[in-house]
Amino acid sequence: MENLTTILRKARKVQEAEDFGKQVLKAQTKLFSSDHPETIIATENLAITLREAGKLQEAENFQQQVLNAWTESFGSSHPHTSRAMGNLARILRDTGMLQEAENFQQQVLNAQIEAFESSHPDIIRAMENLAITLRQAQKLEEAEKFGQQVLKV
Repeated sequence: MENLTTILRKARKVQEAEDFGKQVLKAQTKLFSSDHPETIIATENLAITLREAGKLQEAENFQQQVLNAWTESFGSSHPHTSRAMGNLARILRDTGMLQEAENFQQQVLNAQIEAFESSHPDIIRAMENLAITLRQAQKLEEAEKFGQQVLKV
């Protein structure tokens, strides 16, 4: 069901995606539990949709729930946890909480470096996201450093 939320969101039908995402989350919570992987995925899809709709506080709340759930289930270095942390960092960046976003993105990058080889797409994506946040925080030399590393890979 959450695939339709993603399809609607990518089709820029954000309000429909949000409405459907809320229905999916309600159904998943009723069918399973709030800490079931399917429910966590539905929560994350809704958080992403809310971010794209500009509902950043609501998106942050849902994404924090996702991060907590994945951390509790799998620990801090699991790929699901890293993805959730990266999504939360993007929301925080959008709200202007640049230092918090930078801290999370650095943690994501460190986890990706531990888990994968240096040319893995997840490492490159983590470097790009960190560079964007650093640029927005006017930390231009650091941003350039990560940008150059991305180009080398």
